[in-house]
Amino acid sequence: MNWPGILVGGLIALIVGMQLFMWIRAKRSVGNPAPDTSAIDGPAAADKRRLYYFYSASCGPCRAIKPMVEKLRQAHRNLIPVDVSQNLDLARKFGIAGTPSFILVVDGQIEQVLLGGQTEGKLIGMLR
Repeated sequence: MNWPGILVGGLIALIVGMQLFMWIRAKRSVGNPAPDTSAIDGPAAADKRRLYYFYSASCGPCRAIKPMVEKLRQAHRNLIPVDVSQNLDLARKFGIAGTPSFILVVDGQIEQVLLGGQTEGKLIGMLR
């Protein structure tokens, strides 16, 4: 038997399965009411449209897009970064399974969930 090939194939299937699980879990939350975020909203509390950026300091992709997110935050107060290590309870309530994650909340409802790094254009479109 070709044990190394079976082992590699099984590992690849496991990784793909985990990614699929996280994607399905994220998409299930669309349309649900957003949890209470008043403690972190700050000046964006009055905005009907808020984009939450869930990140971790130890996440490589999060560090890679950090300069872009900080640049966007200067022009868009409704982009709200959430460090999952500091706000673990809120991350659980939103159902965050991995970082980086972006959750768009409009009028108190979760409208869109994006997993992984995103382009600047995509984020600007969500913020408007």
